[in-house]
Formats: sequence, C-alpha cells, structure tokens
Amino acid sequence: MWSDNETADDLLGFQVHADLIRSVVTDAKMLPVTIGIFGDWGGGKTSIMKMLERDLEPENWPQESVERENYEKAAVIYFNGWQFEGYDDAKAAILSSVLLSLGDHKRFGPKVRGKALDLLKSVEWMRVARFGFKHIALPAAAAFATGGLTAVPAAIGLATGLSQAKSGEKPKTEDKDEGGWFKSKENEHAIDVRTFRERFEQMLNDTGIEKLIILIDDLDRCSPERVIENLEAIKLFLSVSGTAFIIGADPRIVEHAIRFRYAERAITDERDDETNRLVKDYLEKVIQIPYRLPRLSSSEIETYMVLLFAAFHLSAEKAQLCIAASRTARDKNRYSSFGFADVREALGGGELDPSLSDALTFCSATAPLITEGLKGNPRQVKRFLNAFLLRKQLSVVARLQDIRDDVLVKLMILEYTKEDLFRQIFKWQAEQAGFPKELAAMETATEKQGDNLEEVFRSTGQGWTSSAVRQWVAMQPQLSATDLRDYFWIARDRLESTFSGLSMISPATRAVLNDLVAGASPKRLLGAKGAAKLSDVELVSLFELLDQAVMRHPEEKKNFDAFRALVEQQIPGAAERLNTVLLNVPLGSVSPGVGLDIMTLTKGKIELQNILKPAMDRIGESKERIGKAASGAVVGGKK
Repeated sequence: MWSDNETADDLLGFQVHADLIRSVVTDAKMLPVTIGIFGDWGGGKTSIMKMLERDLEPENWPQESVERENYEKAAVIYFNGWQFEGYDDAKAAILSSVLLSLGDHKRFGPKVRGKALDLLKSVEWMRVARFGFKHIALPAAAAFATGGLTAVPAAIGLATGLSQAKSGEKPKTEDKDEGGWFKSKENEHAIDVRTFRERFEQMLNDTGIEKLIILIDDLDRCSPERVIENLEAIKLFLSVSGTAFIIGADPRIVEHAIRFRYAERAITDERDDETNRLVKDYLEKVIQIPYRLPRLSSSEIETYMVLLFAAFHLSAEKAQLCIAASRTARDKNRYSSFGFADVREALGGGELDPSLSDALTFCSATAPLITEGLKGNPRQVKRFLNAFLLRKQLSVVARLQDIRDDVLVKLMILEYTKEDLFRQIFKWQAEQAGFPKELAAMETATEKQGDNLEEVFRSTGQGWTSSAVRQWVAMQPQLSATDLRDYFWIARDRLESTFSGLSMISPATRAVLNDLVAGASPKRLLGAKGAAKLSDVELVSLFELLDQAVMRHPEEKKNFDAFRALVEQQIPGAAERLNTVLLNVPLGSVSPGVGLDIMTLTKGKIELQNILKPAMDRIGESKERIGKAASGAVVGGKK
C-alpha cells in the first residue's frame, strides 16, 4: 500500500517541468513574475513544488557549482494557502506567513528578523485600522520575530493600541508618521499598499535577498473568497522587484473563484461571453505565465507503477537505484516505459523476487487499461492500485484461485468511472450464473463492427450508448467468456458502500456541488456549467454526493433542483441518475414541486421521457402528494 503524501522523488518524469520553471524564476530579467502550475487534482502539482523547493536550496548542489553560487542569494518559501482557510483575512495571513518564514530563514533570518517585525506590525495595523477586519493580535509572531517571550508584552501593547485605533481613540503610542499611516482617510488605502510594497522591497535589498521565490500550493482547496484574496495579496503587496510566485492550482477552481467574486451574482446565458472575457482578463493580469501539466501517457503510467512497486518491494536504497536508472532511461528515450528488464539491470542483473516480478508483469499488462480509465492522473492511479491490492489480498484470503489481474482491473475501471453500469453488470451476472448475455452481445457487436452496432448498445439499456462506455467494452480482455461471480464477490465493499472513499472528492467537484445546492438559481446554473468541465471520475463522485444528499434529506427540494439543472445542461448520465434516485427515494417525503418539475422537464423531449419513464410511472401511480401534483400537471396540460 502507498500513502497519498507528495514527494520530491521524481516518479512521474516531471523533473523536466521543475527544471524549466526553475530556469524562469532564477532569471533576473524575468522578475517579478507569477507562474501558474495548472493541472487536474492529483496531477502532480505538489510534487513539482517539492522538487523546486529542494532544487533551489544551494546546499543541495555541489561546492563550486554554478547553481550553488546562483542560489546563495535566493530565498525560497513554501506556503500552503489551504492551511489559512479559517483565518479572518487571507491577505494578512499570506503576508504574515511570508514575513515569518523570512524571519526564520536559516541564511537570511538574522538579517531580516527586525525589519520583518516592523512589517508585521504594519500588516496588523492595516488589518484592524484600515481594512476593518476583526482584530487578531500577533504576540506569538512578535515574540518569534524579536527572539523570545520578552517581546510578548510589547506585542500586547501593540494590540491595545490597534484596538483603540479601531474604536476611534488616539493610540497610546508615539505619534510618528511612518510611511503615511495617519494620512487622510480618502487616500489611506492606496498609500498603505504603496508604502508596504516600498518597505517590503527595501527589506529585500537591505538584507541581500536578490531573488525571493514563493511557492503557493493547494490554492484550489480554498474557498472562492480566499482564492481571490490570495491572488490580490500577491499582486498588490508582494509583487516587487526580484520576486517570483509559483502557484499550483486546478485552473477550473481559479476560474470559478473569479466568476463567484465578480460575475456570478448576475450570470445569465446572455452574459456568458462577457463573463468569460472578464475571467480571462483577470487571470492574465494576475498570472503572467500559465503552465499546464500534461496528462501522463500509457508508457509514463507504466513507469510510474513500476517505480511505485519497486518502492513497495525493495529497500529504500535499491528503490533509489531504480528511480535514478529511470531518469537516465527517460533522458535517452522519453517515449518508452521503464519496465521489468530495466529494473533487473538497475539492480545488477540478477533474478528479481517473485512478488516484484509478478507486480512488474502486472504493470506491463494493465498500464494501457488504467491510463485510459483514469485519464493519466497519478493520484487516482495510486489510489486505484491500493484498492486493487486490497481486492487481490481478499481473493488470496478467500482462496479464490482464478482471479485474473486484467479482468479485475477492467471491472474496477468501470466501477470507478460508471458505477451505475457496474451495478447493472452485477445484476446481470447474478441472474445468469456469472455470464451476462447482454455483455456478450455488446462485445460481439464491437468486435464485428456490424450495421447493428448502434441497435445492440441502445437495446442493452440506459447509459451504454456513450463513446466512453463503448471504449470500455472494446478494451481487452473480453469478459463474456469469464465467470464474473468471484470478481463481484471480492467487490462487495463497492456494492455495500461507494468507491468515493478511495478516490476522495476533488476540489472542482466540491465547488460544483456547493453551487448546485446553494438554492439560488444563478449559482445552480454556474454549478451545472462547471459540471460540464468535470472528468468522468469526478462526475461519478458528484452524482454520489447528490444521491447521498437526496436520500438523507428527501424533503429538501434544492437537491432535486441540482439534478434538474444538470439534466437541463445535458450533463452525461444526469438524467439516468435522476431516474435512479426517483425510483429509490421515499416519495412521501418529497416535495410535490418535484413532480411538477419532472413533467415540465420532459415536456416535448422524447429522449428524456424514455429515460425518466420508470420514475414518471412510479410518481404517477403514487398516492402521495407528489403523485397528485404530477397527475394534476398532466391533466392541466391536456386541457
């Protein structure tokens, strides 16, 4: 099993991306600059951050090397935006964190500490007296910056003065006009920002910091308000000569935050072009260089899996030999995988332990399947492999002898991306002694590519006609000749609960969900449009979360409204999922308005009527309020 922690070890071949970004942020002619490392959740952004943090430290380079000399006057700070999500003011949080980190820097700390404390006081002053945020004193920060607990009384005095300033009293401190803190109210905000920038830049110059590189990670886990506040803090206060900011985020979350802050309150279909222009302009103004991480190819996924298994089966020293050898092999040929023979060579050419040998054979056979099913996402691959190993171990404990890895992987990919279809195969095989004829018919039609291909998939049932599902059916191995009963027996954890506990919920999925169930029509529209940008795996998670919301609170109409918004936006699988929910929810608890909505939603839409017919029949036959409301809508429509 593998942990979900990030690492500076390059298992993904992403060192090339880290090297490129490092060359930009250490080029004085390029500064100041803000770079956005954009990628999907779990796409490797944090690993690149950790590589940069390691590679920008001079002591990690040989003596007399050019890199060591260049980085001696560079300070690197790692900032996790999500850790400050609960603070009352994200701007002050990031400013304070940067200053505290500089004061604690092992090379520049002694020179910076006193000046950093002065700027910390300015940050607190701006927070309380200028920007009107709730006062939070900084005694611990002051104690740290001045070197001990003797500073706490002074910090408390500062806090008292700031509180008095907020209440309108004259602060009991010297009336010094340091940088214009007591200027007239109409100019104070602009002067505060300008003065802070000037003093911050002067501090860097005075302490010999030629390059300040700030790594901002997990921005996409923050709320929309915090995302914008962090971006504005960078642009307004910290972007001075010699600074570089590297922001790791899912671009969908950043775009959503901009819409939420500046556009969503009045969003309509007619204003989409205007909104998109606003989002693009804002993003380009704040982030000068967007750098999108590519999805991993099949050969890269195989290499990643091989190195994961090497770390699992080998000692740390031998695993590092494999990592180093994979880097050398990648430099020679970026398009080939690092496999069984390469691991043997890296370890000296002897025979491999049978468990490692079997694992590497598994990697070669299943990498194409896993790559296609999980869209080259390394975090999802790691979680998938953890789930796979659990299933395999269960089969061993249960003494199931005929579990094939490739069959298990193919079924798990379907359960991971299309849970409703996975459950349908479970039902088929349970009724047909492990050999579902519906699956056999689809595989035969796919192999022959005959004229009846469309008809076969359409007749199989709802959800089987999409191109993604057809690709899954076409994947090798074929399943129709395999007894599937044992495979579903070891998948009972999925049938009893969900796979989302293993896959977790991406920030993009969470943001879409929050908008969909917010209750306001404009936000539901924003959420439905955001759902169109989710991957198949993320859509499954979204549907599961909405399912849970409906079953826990069937009386809340907003959860059904969320499904309706997804159907209206033609999100794949939404109508099928709504039908399933309506077949399982207790109708006595459901608002009558849901019945009216279903009738309105399907009016004149034959395809939707076909998909939702089972649910509509159940509602129409119900004697509950929802059934009466739906029947009334039908009668009213005929009139």
